[in-house]
Amino acid sequence: MWEAAKEEEMRIPWKGGSEESSVSEEQYQESWIGHRVFLTIEFKRTQDAGSNYVERAAAAAQDQYKSLLAGLQAVGRVKGWQAQQIVFVWGTCGSVHVESFNKNMKTLGVLESKWDPIRQKLVRRLLEEQDKVDI
Repeated sequence: MWEAAKEEEMRIPWKGGSEESSVSEEQYQESWIGHRVFLTIEFKRTQDAGSNYVERAAAAAQDQYKSLLAGLQAVGRVKGWQAQQIVFVWGTCGSVHVESFNKNMKTLGVLESKWDPIRQKLVRRLLEEQDKVDI
């Protein structure tokens, strides 16, 4: 992937550097690769009835992409990468499970101070979309 992205990535000015200092390709590559984690993100919208709707929807998403994730993990191990799946579950009545949402935000590296505002906007958006559904 680095070979495909290298040219475009190295056009980006290096943060904290000056124009006189040169930055090596290896520095750009290491910055681009980061923690060597490939995240697949699945969004599930489901009926939010019952106390275990989040677990049911997350299990369905994990089953749905089990073979893809296994393939990504196998290929990733060869090059020192990890692959993992993140599942966001939204309820049709606007519910968002706070604990799983926060866990996903942490995994994605989102600042903790942004979690509640993002979740609140999401819930409003879910309710707006629900208003559009004809029953």
